Amino acid sequence: MKDIVTQAGSICLELTDELSDDVVEMLENTIWGTEGGVRYTHEETRKNLVDTKKAYFLNLRRNNNLLSSITLIHKSTVFEGKPTETYHIRYFAFVSSMQSAKQNPNKKKKKNSFLDQQLINFFNNYQMPESKANGTPQCFHAQVENDNLRSKMFTEKVGFESIGKMTTLTYSRVSPTKKDNVRRATKEEYASVIQKSKDFYKDYVFYSTENMGKDNNLFVVEEEGKIVAGGQAFIGKWKFHHLPGAEGIVAKYLLPYIPYANRLFNFYDHSFVTMEGLFWEKGSEQKIQDLMSTVLKDLGKNVSFLWMDPDCTDYKTIKEKVDWGVLEHLNSGSKSSIIIRVDDTSEYARYSALDKYISGYYIL
Repeated sequence: MKDIVTQAGSICLELTDELSDDVVEMLENTIWGTEGGVRYTHEETRKNLVDTKKAYFLNLRRNNNLLSSITLIHKSTVFEGKPTETYHIRYFAFVSSMQSAKQNPNKKKKKNSFLDQQLINFFNNYQMPESKANGTPQCFHAQVENDNLRSKMFTEKVGFESIGKMTTLTYSRVSPTKKDNVRRATKEEYASVIQKSKDFYKDYVFYSTENMGKDNNLFVVEEEGKIVAGGQAFIGKWKFHHLPGAEGIVAKYLLPYIPYANRLFNFYDHSFVTMEGLFWEKGSEQKIQDLMSTVLKDLGKNVSFLWMDPDCTDYKTIKEKVDWGVLEHLNSGSKSSIIIRVDDTSEYARYSALDKYISGYYIL
């Protein structure tokens, strides 16, 4: 599908579910992050988007030349027990001539740009296809770095509100080992395992199951014939351009020259695992170590990144009870906010009070 949202002379804003080559090229050439912070590029953008169940691309074009693109991932979620069409902003990229240099926060705000105004109009007025077809409310959400100027544009101009935080957990092993109590789920078990994950996150917002059961990489921990933990594994691949602070110096200049330790991080070609829908039975938190170690061994990796809400009880529990490894000690945590845009402004406070699920697959 393709819908021309607005047209002004040679400039148009289109919403489409067609992945075009120029969008892929723009995303692959974008260095993500903010100046002075973590800076990286995604190495398998096309594959990840092709494998995504439903993606939309909000493209700004002039004479059919791409100026900017926002990737919106549709997820069927639940808020306060009611179905909600959720659209995760996975990427927001634009040509270099439109990028903002770092500005003094005390400097007087500039007038809205053409792009700003088009996005304000879109998020204020546009009804997405699933919401329109099903008569369900829609919610846009994203994770953004706190010092990113585009995040300020979203929160201050487009009407997005910050409702929480995001941080990372890093599990690492120089020599991961396979545990006998961990295995891949059988096809016949998929439905019940996915339901266990769904039950685990029933009180979270933004959780969905569309990525569970892919590529035969749904793993479970079994104890006395009972599944007590599990999750879907995905492989990510990034190329770093800058890492801040002491951990950046260690990762770039020291780790590559330390035998065995250099397996943990490759500045220019870093491959890692993330777990989607990670769940565990209460009291079985330490079994996550068995799960993660086996997944790393099976997939030939040494590091796994998890993105979580640092204010939720589950994060605090596994942070304390799992031995995450040496890289977690170097991890200062992400300085990111979770932002949303909904039509009913009274919902902001209610979203803020709930635990937030963060999909690792949509950060790859």
